[in-house]
Amino acid sequence: MATHLQHKPTQMPGFFGLSEEFLSRNTYLSECLRKIRRGYFAVFHADYVKANIQERQGECHRCGACCKLVYDCPFLGHDAHSLPYCRIYGDLRPGACKNYPFDRVDAEIEQCGFKFKQ
Repeated sequence: MATHLQHKPTQMPGFFGLSEEFLSRNTYLSECLRKIRRGYFAVFHADYVKANIQERQGECHRCGACCKLVYDCPFLGHDAHSLPYCRIYGDLRPGACKNYPFDRVDAEIEQCGFKFKQ
């Protein structure tokens, strides 16, 4: 295969000098930092997010757990069957929500249907 056609993994941009290992910890501080990182990357590293979304596998299981990270999203609703949904799903939905999860650091919910290759 020509070298210009080979897949090259996208290099993760830095996030205030914090390591992937630190951000991946199962602590409240790390969870808060991942939430901040999610919004920061959606705005300042959109190309990285877009490239990684192309690499993720699976699909949304519509569990709503991603809408309850750190705090319950005020736009989270539940339908008649108690399934969660976004009340601003269309164009108003923030980039951080549209793109969750965008890489393996961001994929913190065990039951999430989206997965990334190690």
